[in-house]
Amino acid sequence: MSIKLNGNGMWESMRMMIPQHRERSVQQQREVAKQVRPELTEEEQQELFGQLRASLSNTLEVEITLFDEYENKKIIGIVTGLDPRHQLAKVQTGQSWELIQFCDVIGVEFDVERF
Repeated sequence: MSIKLNGNGMWESMRMMIPQHRERSVQQQREVAKQVRPELTEEEQQELFGQLRASLSNTLEVEITLFDEYENKKIIGIVTGLDPRHQLAKVQTGQSWELIQFCDVIGVEFDVERF
C-alpha cells in the first residue's frame, strides 16, 4: 500500500468505514485512556481538607487538582467557603467561582511564589 496517510490520519485510508464504526473505535480509545481514581487514606483526606481550610482562613491562593476519568483538572483560586456536611468547597477563580466536591480533590498546593 503506497498511499500516504494525509488529512485526518488513520481515517484517511478507511473511506469506506461507516460513521458508527468510527465512533465505536474512538470510544474504545477513550476507554483505554481512562484513569483509576486514587484511593486516599483518611490521613491524606484530612491533610487536603486542612489545606483547603487554611486557604479559607488566610485567603491564600491554592492550586487544586481534581480527579477526572480522562484528564485531571487544575483549579487556581481562593477557597471562599467549606461545607463539610455536603462535602463541598466554594473556590473563587478570578471573576467566577466553582463548587467542587471533596471526593474529587486529589491534590492541594499553595502558591509559593507569593511568599
